Parts: sequence; C-alpha cells; structure tokens
Amino acid sequence: MTYAGLIFEGAVAVLLLVAAVMMWRVDAKLRALKSGQDGIRQSVIALDEATDRARASLAALQRATRESGDELEDSVREARRLSDELRLLTSGAERRADALASRPARRPVSDVFPEGGRRTVFSDMKDVR
Repeated sequence: MTYAGLIFEGAVAVLLLVAAVMMWRVDAKLRALKSGQDGIRQSVIALDEATDRARASLAALQRATRESGDELEDSVREARRLSDELRLLTSGAERRADALASRPARRPVSDVFPEGGRRTVFSDMKDVR
C-alpha cells in the first residue's frame, strides 16, 4: 500500500466513525421522540387540555349570554308594556285637561242665586234649571 491509499483509507475510516457517531445521535433523538421524552407528548396533552377548557368556557359563556338575553328580552317587554300603559294614562289626562280648559268659567253663586241660598240643595238645583 502506498501512502495515498493509506491516507485515503484513514479518511474513509474517520468519515465512517463520524457517520457512526451521527447515526447514534439520530437514533437517540428518534428514541426520545418515540417515547415522548422530548416534551412534545406533554405539549400535545397540555394543548388538548387547554382546548377542552376553552370549549367548556365557551359553552358557559354561551349559556350565560342566552340567559342574560332572555332576561333582557323580558325587561324590554315589561318596559314596553309599562310605556303603553303610561301613554294611555297620559292621553286620558290630556283629554280631561283639554275638556277642563275648554269648559266655561263658573259663574259666581250670587249670579245663580241672587236672593241668596235656600235651605236645601234640591231646591237650589230646581232654581238653576
């Protein structure tokens, strides 16, 4: 063997040794990945649990929103009913106020009964007629 062949054989041996070390490291990483030692398994489990908690929170939020929406709807319905009742009462009061305002002013008692009042209301009412 020549020196060139020997150097070539030595370089191949060194490269083979480097490849063996790299294969050993890749094998260790693959074993760790397969057994879940690298933290991915825990990350996936934590992500799954967080997703379940988020779903439960969303369901609770949706339920609370529905309940408060129903309460709000009932409150609006009651407010409309009270508004209609108040509108009815105020319109009746306005009609009465207009009727009172358009009524002629009362005449003084002395105009109705120039000689003064009588003993009974009934006789006074006959005189007014």
